[in-house]
Amino acid sequence: MSLDTLDQATVDSLPHVRDVYEAYGVQVNALSVGEIFALYEHAGFLYPDKAARLFPHLEQVRDNWRRMLRADDSLLYVLTAGDKKRGRASLAVWRTTHHGWMSQHLVSENNPHASRAVMLAAAAATIRKGRDLSAQNWFRPENRFPARVFGSMVQTIGESLSSVQRHAYFALPKTLSLPTENRIRVVPYDASHQEALLEIAAAARGSIYIAAEELEQDVEFNAVDELYRRVGLRRTRHVWLAYRAHKEEVVGAAIAYRGPLGVNFSYLENRCDLLLHPTLPEAEVSEAAAALLTASAEAYRDFELEEIPVIAEEMATHVLYKLGAEFLRHYCQGIWLKDGHPRFYRHVDGFYTRLLARMEKHELQATLAGQER
Repeated sequence: MSLDTLDQATVDSLPHVRDVYEAYGVQVNALSVGEIFALYEHAGFLYPDKAARLFPHLEQVRDNWRRMLRADDSLLYVLTAGDKKRGRASLAVWRTTHHGWMSQHLVSENNPHASRAVMLAAAAATIRKGRDLSAQNWFRPENRFPARVFGSMVQTIGESLSSVQRHAYFALPKTLSLPTENRIRVVPYDASHQEALLEIAAAARGSIYIAAEELEQDVEFNAVDELYRRVGLRRTRHVWLAYRAHKEEVVGAAIAYRGPLGVNFSYLENRCDLLLHPTLPEAEVSEAAAALLTASAEAYRDFELEEIPVIAEEMATHVLYKLGAEFLRHYCQGIWLKDGHPRFYRHVDGFYTRLLARMEKHELQATLAGQER
């Protein structure tokens, strides 16, 4: 059976959009923000490093979540399954671009059935609605469970519709003064730089990244910002390009995302993507990174944190150390495009089917061993 035929069979097997959540035993926005955050704490999702950076701003973060949840599922929705007796699971999904969403904060109180339910319900609803152009999730590669689930999805979905890229996540102090060199020229983005932006984005992150981040449609997020403005929030994007001095050769870009603080507990809604051409010599990596980060600091003048969240390629890691940025952790950005949604559904379903089968086998073996005693 061809992949296209298999994809259509997957779509045909799904409940109608109005019945999706009920079919999977999932509730939408059934918990208050306080209850959601309490579940995160109880499930151990807020590990110490992450919690330490979040808690000083917790009241504002809670308020931002409340505002987004009031937007009738157009900005943020939270799926839950299970119950307190058997264990609950939850998945939050928020609009990161005009036609793209980020799935995050998958937590479970040791109930894989509930985890499976929220994951499949989210995927099925996205397929049935048919409006979204992309989806993404971020996970730490050392976190074994999401790494096993999402780190292997390209094998199922295919490289033409998905990608998983590993990045380094740094905190760059806003007060840090970075060295500048005359050999790099940085300019703020305008429409005349569209081709150069797509060129460096393709070289640094690839075509899947370009499609998911909608760099060909709305670089400055004017459309999605309108949706956020309706609840008194903002979602913007600012871009700077780095060229070799006196040349029209683009060597890097800084893409500063701004959004409601704490929508993602690692502040990825406010990250600065540092894109550098993979063929840059080491000396120019340092110069381009310093110049781009100095320019992009303008987008963070009103940022509530004292540090700018920077996402960079591995080639820039040692340079960012030298510049004075603090390494926090590695992250993988997983992306799948619209035509990959049915394959993502099958990938998740297959993973949980195997997981639950192994659990049932172990439980049966334990039961039989107990009876033999």
